[in-house]
Amino acid sequence: MRKALILLIAAFVLTACGEEGVWEEVDRAGAEEEEEFILEYISAWEESLEVQSFSVLEPYYVLNTHGYHTERRQHQQLVSSRSVEALEELHSIYPEENEFGEERVRLEGVFSTTAGGESVEEEQTRYYYLMRKNDEWKIDAIGRENQSE
Repeated sequence: MRKALILLIAAFVLTACGEEGVWEEVDRAGAEEEEEFILEYISAWEESLEVQSFSVLEPYYVLNTHGYHTERRQHQQLVSSRSVEALEELHSIYPEENEFGEERVRLEGVFSTTAGGESVEEEQTRYYYLMRKNDEWKIDAIGRENQSE
């Protein structure tokens, strides 16, 4: 009986933890504003890499979150390798929601990374997890997915 209870609890924990759910495209109020915010952020991201300063991006983030620190590290890695990342071609951008009511914006496009005069282009999908703070959009986290994966 004790083993069965432990197995039941373990199964519950394993299925409950990390469950992201099924994301679906939705039509929600404010989606255009979210999309504009993200495109503005991408432009600021490119500028911040050119001037090698993350402070350009800080107004876009929820500060001192895991997502903020992850993007700061990503920025430092690109700056230390003297790389500039840019959105070359936008394929699609749209809001998504999962069955838990969580929201994000999905962007698909071609991103280029230029370093030392050489440029590499790659199709990527990015997921922007946004939240409202003081009546402004802020980025809580960004997910990256290469199409070749």
